[in-house]
Amino acid sequence: MGGQGALRISYKHPNLFPVVAAINPDLDYQRHILDGDEVLYAMYEEVERARQDTALLHIHPLNWPRHQFFCCDPDDWHVFNAVDRLRMKLNATGVPFESDTTAVKGLFGRRKPYVQRGAGLAMEFIVQRLNKERLRVV
Repeated sequence: MGGQGALRISYKHPNLFPVVAAINPDLDYQRHILDGDEVLYAMYEEVERARQDTALLHIHPLNWPRHQFFCCDPDDWHVFNAVDRLRMKLNATGVPFESDTTAVKGLFGRRKPYVQRGAGLAMEFIVQRLNKERLRVV
């Protein structure tokens, strides 16, 4: 389930997963049922059931992962709109996060180089935030 799955499980269990990062997460995965995804159909049977289980609908305004980062290439139109909705929802509810949804000159429209760049940003974020969590007084 990639980045969407990482966000989803972190939103459902923020104390177990206080640090989360996602690169081009497919937050609207329910649309794959209409495209004939047999695994998702076996799990949900209906598009609406799948939509109700997406990461966007598991965000709790009072209980969220302390550190979250996501990035998305604006040219990746399959996922960008949902990532932008996630950004807006987190802003509206006051949930802290970091994101990068800007195109990078020379990488726009070339998914693999963007994902490689995003992986570097995500790993740097994870390492820094895990160190903060390690030093956190409970």
